[in-house]
Amino acid sequence: MTSAPPESQLTDTLSVVDSVLRHVGRRLPAHVARDDLASAGKLALVEALLRFTGPPTEARAYCYARVRGAVFDELRRLDPLSRRTRARVNAVARATSELTGELGREPADYEVAEATGLSVASVREATRLVLTDPYPLDGSADGAAFELPDAAAPCPAESAAADDTATSLQEALDRLLPNQALALRRYYLEEATLDDIAAELGVSRERARQVREAGEKRLRADFIVLALWQSYLVRR
Repeated sequence: MTSAPPESQLTDTLSVVDSVLRHVGRRLPAHVARDDLASAGKLALVEALLRFTGPPTEARAYCYARVRGAVFDELRRLDPLSRRTRARVNAVARATSELTGELGREPADYEVAEATGLSVASVREATRLVLTDPYPLDGSADGAAFELPDAAAPCPAESAAADDTATSLQEALDRLLPNQALALRRYYLEEATLDDIAAELGVSRERARQVREAGEKRLRADFIVLALWQSYLVRR
């Protein structure tokens, strides 16, 4: 049976939910109630504290990752569009923005269709959804970018190899201390600043840098993991 978390540990992590909501709130859709996200985050925080078995100094990073995941899951659940439709809406919005910058004018539907690999009818439907989209450009719940079929798309074998690499990298990061894994993911994969990471960990900017470097040092101890890490970053 899992014991209750120490009072000091609970006190140190109470601000995690607010930290996550401040980050997500920068692009929160108007139709989503902050209280709904807060409820999901608080439940995840309690579950994380009950499951956590590491040293107290790692509790905040562990809880932050679990709360952040729960909040994004709730946003995905509240998204009125399916994942497939969301992919098309994001692709059309992104292509339209890029073409407008390149052409100096709003692109025609057929130009967006050529850029995305979609039919003109699909582009028009996605454009209609963009106009009423409750999420900002590239602002789906988890900020994920979706890959659409095009001439440069990798073959199934390449996709499988990429998936294997991503899985191996994920497993390698999971073997790090929670705060080190969070720092590396946020800094390299999500392009967060050291100030953002410091706020999430509840430490100074210099300490956040030290945590990131400590994680990198542990990865370098395993040359196989290092090769995976470097190859993943090169492809980004």
